[in-house]
Amino acid sequence: MRWCALILLAANYLPAQGIRQIDVRGHPGQSYWIFVPSNYTADRAWPVLYCLDPGARGRFPVERFAAAAEKAGFLVAGSNNSRNGPMGPVQEAIGLMLADTHERFSIDDSRVYAAGLSGGARVALQWAQNGHIAGVIACSAGFGPPGPPKQMGFRLFATTGWDDFNHDELYRMSRELARRNVPHRFVEFEGGHEWMPAALADEAFGFFLGSVPDQPAQPSREAEKQAAQYERLMAQMESGGEDERRSIIRQAQKDAAREHDSPERRVARQVIGGVSIGAMESTRELMVQKRYSDAARTAEESVLARPENAGAWYSLAVASAAAGNTRRALVALGQAAVKGWKGWERMEAEPLLAKMRRDPHYAEILAKMRQ
Repeated sequence: MRWCALILLAANYLPAQGIRQIDVRGHPGQSYWIFVPSNYTADRAWPVLYCLDPGARGRFPVERFAAAAEKAGFLVAGSNNSRNGPMGPVQEAIGLMLADTHERFSIDDSRVYAAGLSGGARVALQWAQNGHIAGVIACSAGFGPPGPPKQMGFRLFATTGWDDFNHDELYRMSRELARRNVPHRFVEFEGGHEWMPAALADEAFGFFLGSVPDQPAQPSREAEKQAAQYERLMAQMESGGEDERRSIIRQAQKDAAREHDSPERRVARQVIGGVSIGAMESTRELMVQKRYSDAARTAEESVLARPENAGAWYSLAVASAAAGNTRRALVALGQAAVKGWKGWERMEAEPLLAKMRRDPHYAEILAKMRQ
């Protein structure tokens, strides 16, 4: 009977190692990516890191953490459905991923960790406050208002790029936690608003396992000065007219293109990132409200700030089409294709682009995307 029980137990867990995508049982459309260490067996419980990407790119963080997770002995899962937006679908996606991984794998519930980028980091930190998360890797965002909780029952590994528009938020959060003697580790890297480099993953797992010590942000007058400059420029973007806003963006692009690192280059890159991401988020909100003309104007600012961003061009195309400006929509769609947009299936399914499909230029753009 004991051997039968062991056979049935083993059948409940996935034997495959490596990285793969898994569909959630009984929930079509819900899926996640998973990394399983090569020495995984179901006869003991394993720690797991759940990853939340703001764009529902489950594979990206799993690949980012995989090599370090192999050495540390962690499972890593990344949701393909949790993304920035309403909390209902996010909570559903997380709940289904947790339930499915627990059905398939042997997981140690005392060693469940979460990682997130940007809005995903805020969700991970909120999730951790329920007392069931042992630690969080917060990339490019900290606690939402009103700030860190009075008591933190989990380990926090916070990362931000020098050029991240949320750098100052993470720096100040770390200084606040240090003043309160809350153990955590703050790490900066060369980069922007993004998942931390794979090279830092060993350090993050080591921090969770206790082999890497706490490390709060050190007091820095230069960091405070850069923060003040960034806030001043963003305030001008908020209050200024269209010409002033364009002037700020153009100057930031010049400063951001400087060959060598400098405080001016860092602030400029933070401004470009802040403007671009802010405009894209506002565009999504305006589209939900069906304020299509306003959405199109906001999307124009996003592509002005980051003309290399294919997703921003696609958003502009959809907003312009919804606002009735087919010509601008076709130009924007063409730019999306040139910049590398490959989401042709999403484009074909978008009802707001229905009228554009009659135009021969649309077929040319579609063909380019499908190459």
